Amino acid sequence: MEERLKSHYESLTRAIRFVRTTDTKAAPVLGLQIALVGTLATRSDRLLNIAMECSVESVAIVALGVLYIFFLLAVITFAFSVYIPMNPRTGKSLIYFEDIAFMNYEYFEFHAKSMGAEVIESDILDQIYRVSKIASAKMHRVRWAFILSAPASLLWIVLLAWGTMS
Repeated sequence: MEERLKSHYESLTRAIRFVRTTDTKAAPVLGLQIALVGTLATRSDRLLNIAMECSVESVAIVALGVLYIFFLLAVITFAFSVYIPMNPRTGKSLIYFEDIAFMNYEYFEFHAKSMGAEVIESDILDQIYRVSKIASAKMHRVRWAFILSAPASLLWIVLLAWGTMS
């Protein structure tokens, strides 16, 4: 039993590391897109002037701008959502910090000292399952942030180039 508990604990630790990895991967995507918006904003006067004209070029600028904003908001939404807490309290786990924080200390101490190996194993397995689902959802969101970042960045290049042309 001790060897199984050790193995389960290692699995839980790996799942927690994976959650942290996804958090780390979301940050550069957010940073990149915010930096790109900032550089595009420096060229916005020229783009706005073109957009105000009544021409094919103005329609193209507006269409590209709307498309860019759509992709930008999607990227930011997916990347930012990685940081939103996803695991609600169950009220019964003796190893999940949110559950422990809302327990009476005496209750926690009594049950933590008296639980057997089977209860510990069950609690760890529950946490492995929950953290793995969180890690999977976060990785899915980071993946979409990266995927949508490509067209957003390409549109940024086009708009930036258009904004620097004389």
